[in-house]
Amino acid sequence: MTLKLSDIPGHEGFAAPVLPGGELARSGSAFTRTFIGYQAACSCGWADRRRFPPSPQGAKEAEEQWYKHTGPLLAAAPPNWLVIKSNLLCEQVANLTGDRPLAALTLLAQVEAWQRALLDRAVAAARAGGASWSQVGDAMGISKQAAHERFRDAEPV
Repeated sequence: MTLKLSDIPGHEGFAAPVLPGGELARSGSAFTRTFIGYQAACSCGWADRRRFPPSPQGAKEAEEQWYKHTGPLLAAAPPNWLVIKSNLLCEQVANLTGDRPLAALTLLAQVEAWQRALLDRAVAAARAGGASWSQVGDAMGISKQAAHERFRDAEPV
């Protein structure tokens, strides 16, 4: 069975059958009925080192390891429905800029005002929740040093 989470595309997980030679059978490929266990794997190339018994319970345990692999990815991934709305807003503001640039400027100034406050709150909440400066920087696409420099004075949540 293929495991998917809509908020983290590019990560499809599965309990890969481990063949007698130790290699993993690829998801969806035909493989010999003789296999020695299951190992968690992901379409991103990640594979768990642990092997689980060749049983339904072993497959379930391997799938649970994939969910652990995706946990940090999911924590940093915005919900897909919100990404869609954000992309639509960006497109609509770009269109407004061509048709009514002063109206676009007014709107963008409003967005910038609440965006700054929300960004500070999100950083403070992430730090209060135990996120490192590296994790904060990675989520924002900047270095940990840049994140620390910019947000070190953010009020705790």
